[in-house]
Amino acid sequence: MGLNSKSEDRIHQECYLWFHNAYPKYRGLLNYNLNNSANARQGKKNKEMGLQAGRSDFEFLWNKKVYFIEIKTETGYQSKIQKEWQKLVESQGFWYGIARNRIHFMNIIETIIKNN
Repeated sequence: MGLNSKSEDRIHQECYLWFHNAYPKYRGLLNYNLNNSANARQGKKNKEMGLQAGRSDFEFLWNKKVYFIEIKTETGYQSKIQKEWQKLVESQGFWYGIARNRIHFMNIIETIIKNN
């Protein structure tokens, strides 16, 4: 990883912290989807409770709509199951996007808030 590269987790944290601080009155409308279980036992339990593989990292609730946002690095790519999940939610009329850095994420959120 280059000096200017950031991990997906770090980008995710930066995006959430920006939203949390920029929009305190909307806290709770941006939600993290737990996609990775700590171990196999917890993974089995999470699946039995409804955890869905491939879900986007965030869902943003705004104006009676749900927006799904996946976080990827500049060179990251979606897995097959993530692409399938994207197709599924888009087939139901939901918006799905990929943010590759905090600035891109900020633009997505601000566009949603401004236009919807």
